[in-house]
Amino acid sequence: MRNFALVLAYDGTPFYGWQKSAAGPTIEGCLEEALRRLLNHPVHVQAASRTDRGVHARGQIVNFLASKELSLRSINALLPKEIRALHLQEMPLSFHPTLDALGKTYLYEICSAPVQLPHLRQTAWHLPYALDEKSMQEGASHLIGKQDFSSLCNMRKNLNYPDRERTLHKIHIDFLKNAYIYIRISGDHFLYKMARNIVGLLVYLGRGKIRMEEIAPLLASKRRNQGAITAPAHGLTVEKIYYPQEIEDLLSYPDAL
Repeated sequence: MRNFALVLAYDGTPFYGWQKSAAGPTIEGCLEEALRRLLNHPVHVQAASRTDRGVHARGQIVNFLASKELSLRSINALLPKEIRALHLQEMPLSFHPTLDALGKTYLYEICSAPVQLPHLRQTAWHLPYALDEKSMQEGASHLIGKQDFSSLCNMRKNLNYPDRERTLHKIHIDFLKNAYIYIRISGDHFLYKMARNIVGLLVYLGRGKIRMEEIAPLLASKRRNQGAITAPAHGLTVEKIYYPQEIEDLLSYPDAL
C-alpha cells in the first residue's frame, strides 16, 4: 500500500464537522465515500485537525492508504462542491498528518460593519460594534508563550488531555478598511475550542467587557466559566498545518496558501 496526503479546502457550512456522525453529513464521511468509489475498497482517512460543525479549512492535511495513484480531478469529481482537494502527494509510509504536525494557524474573521454583505455571512462573525484595536492587540500579547490554557478550553464528554499547557507563537490582528477584522492564531497544539475562546476573549477586551488586568487571574484560575464568550464556529478557518521542513517540501502547499 502507498501513503498519500491531500491538502484539503472546504466550506464547513452544510457539514456536521470533520468526524463521521449519525447526525448528518461530515467532511470525513464524504471524502471516504469518494475514495471508496474510486478505489473499490473501504478507505480510512486521518486529518491533522478535527474541525467542529460549521468550521472551514483552506489547508487541512489528510492522509489515506491506497494501492494505486489517483488524480485530483477524479477525487474532486466525486466530492460535494463544498469540498475540494487542492494537492495530492505520495508520502513516506511513516507520515501521519496529526502526529507529525508541529503546529497550525487558524484564521478568524469578524465583520464589525452595521450591515454585513450576505455572501460573507457564513465565513465571518457579524459583530456590529466598535472594537478597540489597541486593547485587542495588547490583550493578545498576554497570551503568547507557553502556559496553561484550561480557562480557554471548553468541556466535552471523554475529553482527557494529559495536560493543558500549550504554546502560542503569534496572534496577528488586522483591522481592514472594509470593517473586517482578521485574527490569525498560530501555536503548537490547541485545546478543544481554544481558538474560538481566544477570539471571544479578544472581542470582550475590544468591547471593554474585560479589563486588561483580569487576563492573568483568568488564566491562573484554570476555570472555563471565568472566561469570555466562545466565538461562533462559522468565522473560523484552518489555514495551515506546519510540519518539519522535509515534509513541508513534499506537501508543496499551493501558492494561494
